[in-house]
Amino acid sequence: MGKKRQKPPKVWVCRGCCCGRKKKHPGVDHRRLTETARRRAGAAGAKFTVTDCLGPCGQGNVVVVRAAGTIRWFRRVNDETTTALVVDQVTTAPGDELPAPLRDRLIAKREGRKPKP
Repeated sequence: MGKKRQKPPKVWVCRGCCCGRKKKHPGVDHRRLTETARRRAGAAGAKFTVTDCLGPCGQGNVVVVRAAGTIRWFRRVNDETTTALVVDQVTTAPGDELPAPLRDRLIAKREGRKPKP
């Protein structure tokens, strides 16, 4: 029996009913953050998808990262620095610790769940 093949790294950026909306997040340049995420994911060799609502809507903007066989969900990704730190997680290895600024952004109860937009 062989090892289970890991899926390639991927980033999902929610732009559904609440995430990516100026009405919900005034002052956030959603277009710029989406492009930052797309650029950084591409530079790391990760797939990138802008998706419809991922939930949990009250914690937007939501970004999901699959890396090294792990899927992690992040909340309140509403600035350039946080966007870069979250997307850069596509290059992590199993067991790598999250950078301190991301620990309170992790949606732990969704860890491991594949997004179903």
